[in-house]
Amino acid sequence: MQETAQAKNDSSQIYVTDSCLEKPFRCPHPKIQFYLYTRRTQDEPEYLNVLDDNSLYYTHFNPRHPTKIIIHGFGGGRNLSPSPDLRQAYFTIGDHNIIIVDYSTAVREPCLSQMEWAPRFGGLCISQLIKYLARHPRGVQPIDLHLIGYSVGAHIAGLVANYLPPEGGKMGRITALDPTIFFYAGSNNSKDLDPSDANFVDVLHTGAGILGQWHTSGHADFYVNGGTRQPACVGSPTLFQTLACDHTKVTPYFIESITTKKGFYAGPCPNLFTYLIGWCEPKDSEYVIMGEHVSHKARGTYYVTTNAKPPYARGFPGKARSAVGWQVHMNMMRFACAKLLNSIELSVQSPMKLMSSSYPIAEDIYLSLTIYRRHSIQQMSVVVDAHSPH
Repeated sequence: MQETAQAKNDSSQIYVTDSCLEKPFRCPHPKIQFYLYTRRTQDEPEYLNVLDDNSLYYTHFNPRHPTKIIIHGFGGGRNLSPSPDLRQAYFTIGDHNIIIVDYSTAVREPCLSQMEWAPRFGGLCISQLIKYLARHPRGVQPIDLHLIGYSVGAHIAGLVANYLPPEGGKMGRITALDPTIFFYAGSNNSKDLDPSDANFVDVLHTGAGILGQWHTSGHADFYVNGGTRQPACVGSPTLFQTLACDHTKVTPYFIESITTKKGFYAGPCPNLFTYLIGWCEPKDSEYVIMGEHVSHKARGTYYVTTNAKPPYARGFPGKARSAVGWQVHMNMMRFACAKLLNSIELSVQSPMKLMSSSYPIAEDIYLSLTIYRRHSIQQMSVVVDAHSPH
């Protein structure tokens, strides 16, 4: 999204609550810091001061190497997962400039109340870093940058675009790792993550509809194992730990995608239910690799299946995809429906229709899913029917 008068005005209106950030509320801010890691400085990161041109000169930043800007989520930090593992994976495959945006002290309890506006403030300050790199003799242009954001960090990556001048061009790529559903679940694309934020936006979904958002936000959206349930998370002690596991599992998938030789091959499919019942049979040429090495020409919605344990990548499906049985798909469907029902807050006691949706699954054939609530949470019925639209 390009900077507009509305965006400029928004930058002066984002400080609307008491917070864990000290005044004055302007960038750079001491609680939003940028640390550069290179192969030579993996254990001793270099602090970047965007107000000092000498700061970049005195670092090991090399404009000839790929530049990644990593934005963690709530409760994260430069020394907390997944930041160290991401750095290590990139250094395994070659030289990189890895810049970690560390805003950890601004997004920890009891600072949760400021999550409504803090992402916009973070986006504003990161845009200052990008402008600094663009004008610096040893820097790089926005098109050369790859922003990687996890959870709320995924939304921050998209919000950066609001504060970049149009004449500077778009950022090269944004990778959004299970964008959080909280606070940014609306359809206001002027402030949220969407395909206009960079030349290429790819999104990985692992906890969709629970802690992660369900709707598509990129040029290419990848729903891993259906997008909601992750097999490695089955058997967690509590429901919350299971849901949190689904949300966080996106990071080891992406980290493995950086170094894997097998690859996470994803096939196009229009929607979840068509995928779950096994009616998507992509041609070999339609598969794309999910993750770091994705084709920037990929467009649309893709589904990918992983192993339950590392290594997660299964390689090219080939003939193996026909071996996925109906029972497996139905089990996944039941689980997805159960999660959906558990996420609905019931406020009335009378019989009611909770949801009714129709999905195109073939030419002139639609799959209808209707969920009824009878008298209690234990009395639910799910009606699935294939029919013609006429």
